[in-house]
Amino acid sequence: MRDPLRTVQDHLDAVHTGDPEAMAADYANDAVLVRDVVYQGRDAIAGYFATVPARLGVGLVEFAEPRLEDGLVAVGWKLVGGPGDGASGTDRFEVANGLITRQTVTLDGGDF
Repeated sequence: MRDPLRTVQDHLDAVHTGDPEAMAADYANDAVLVRDVVYQGRDAIAGYFATVPARLGVGLVEFAEPRLEDGLVAVGWKLVGGPGDGASGTDRFEVANGLITRQTVTLDGGDF
């Protein structure tokens, strides 16, 4: 079984592929993604991830090194280029049994 840091790193690697199914593969079936809207379940999360490539345009997501923080895995990120250039935030992941069970996104400003 993957440890939490490896699980989240695998997810971040999948984000760089732009493939929504790959991005959602590290989530439990009943996982929750909390942004401005709450996405419940892997299928809903994959649906959200399907919108990300178009919203990024030519932009890229730069991730900080994942770190353990109060039992969660925290990752800072920043968008570089594209329509969301400069948007940033921190994602906090709860991981159990090698799968993400909850991701909470905290934006530093506006969304992309």
